[in-house]
Amino acid sequence: MIPEPSRPSLVDLDTHFLPVGQMRQISRVTELAGPTIVGEVDLGRDHWVYAQHLPGDPVFPGSLIVEAAGQLVALWAWADGQRGRPRLLRANAEFRLPVGREEPRLVLRGEVTRKRHMHFATMAVEASGVQVAGATVVLAVVPADDR
Repeated sequence: MIPEPSRPSLVDLDTHFLPVGQMRQISRVTELAGPTIVGEVDLGRDHWVYAQHLPGDPVFPGSLIVEAAGQLVALWAWADGQRGRPRLLRANAEFRLPVGREEPRLVLRGEVTRKRHMHFATMAVEASGVQVAGATVVLAVVPADDR
């Protein structure tokens, strides 16, 4: 399967409070409107995780899907004007199908609501148009220390 060309991100991922290197899961934000945010995670046969996670039966780890969901909520919070340090407080996930090396990307579609510094989200995670997981996420943005 040949991946389609990447679209640009609607949010500059390098100016926000996301992890760096291999821990950054979100590759781009493709939709941001009101409570809705959609993001993508680039995968493909050569993704670093497949050589390390169950090498004889490589699947994308559910823990990184949950991490991607938390990062997408943090980006929604940033776009909504929150500043500080995002902290994932709770995540519930249901995994329906494994995500293997043949998948070019994951698409996460979320609806987020905010109460002060708390953010509540419901996410659907798709690969090749099929839902592979779902998650609910609670994220807080705590004030940053000026140390």
